[in-house]
Amino acid sequence: MSYATFLLKKVIKSKLFIISVSIIVIIIIACLAFNLRNQNDQTLASNSGRQITFDTQQINRSASDKTKANQDDIRLIKKDRRMNHRVQNLAKTKKWRAAYQSQIKYNNWQLPAASNDKVIDRTLVNFLMSETYRCHYLFKLNLPEQSRTSPTTGISFSIFVDQVISSVLIPLLLIFNFGLLYTKRFGHNIDKDSLLPMSTQNNMIQSISTGYAVAILFVIIAIITSFLTSSIISGIGNWRYPIAFFTPKFPFNIYISQGSLVFPILVLRILSTCFIVTCIYFIATLTKQVLPTILIGTLALIGTSLVTPFLKPLAKAGQFLPTSYFNGANVVSGQLAHQTRNIQFSYPHGIVTLLAWTIAFIAAAYIVQRVRQRYHSTGLIANSYKK
Repeated sequence: MSYATFLLKKVIKSKLFIISVSIIVIIIIACLAFNLRNQNDQTLASNSGRQITFDTQQINRSASDKTKANQDDIRLIKKDRRMNHRVQNLAKTKKWRAAYQSQIKYNNWQLPAASNDKVIDRTLVNFLMSETYRCHYLFKLNLPEQSRTSPTTGISFSIFVDQVISSVLIPLLLIFNFGLLYTKRFGHNIDKDSLLPMSTQNNMIQSISTGYAVAILFVIIAIITSFLTSSIISGIGNWRYPIAFFTPKFPFNIYISQGSLVFPILVLRILSTCFIVTCIYFIATLTKQVLPTILIGTLALIGTSLVTPFLKPLAKAGQFLPTSYFNGANVVSGQLAHQTRNIQFSYPHGIVTLLAWTIAFIAAAYIVQRVRQRYHSTGLIANSYKK
């Protein structure tokens, strides 16, 4: 049995691994249940319904005012309500082409009003433009609509899980699992792995490769769980279903096929998990203790990943940080670049950054072990001379 096989069996048989897998499955199922409960939110029908309620309240408030200006406003509001009623009814009866066409007509009716105000609401204009783009896309393909914020079909939900759950949950579980595994070799100031009949280089390769195998296993479990559970309940979904895409060419997000993002998201997820394993290996080699390894790993990896979009110094130079690419969906869709106003956050840049930092940490861990080994050997020679 090779050392890598021994480590792999040790990890998989551990209680922490079983707990970690259970956490992934439970959280994904809970998330799917939440999405199923809210699957009608942020749809044509629900948005039209809210606008109808608002219009009705406006009409009731203004009913007592009989001035010509107010009556003109009421006529416009009633027209707005009629158009939203039509969109809502068509969406509820699943007449999708007609519903999208009606929504496009409504958006085009709203755009001149939003643009001609003394104070132009750019947010509203951009929202209407984006919605029009989305409806044109769906109209062309004649696809049934699903919630923007709570998708439930196989492909869409898997992307949602990667964006909302996997970008934090999987790194956190890797930190705990490998913080514990990689520090077990150190006890009473002795590196137990140095006593094995293998070179430092071979030991590193087998230890880190085991970590990569387990990390990819976590990713596969998350993907299979999210895809299968959602597909069984709501269907696989359409590969060409639109997903929001941010580009510096437009002030609003456009829409592209969600299938075109699947492979890049998967690549960034695998590379980022491999980087996390390598980083934890380096920290464990440096500290030799479980708690410092987990604490430093959590703060340095999870903390940096979460705060990068919100801290200007990190946002400006964040493209060089590997933690910026933990959320592959945000990177590939251009959302991170749009949010930070830094177009350097991209899929190609993410691959280069993750690979460069992974190699750097492997080299650093190797140097630390070689220096310690040489120091230990020198100490033993010195002690033998004294004797």
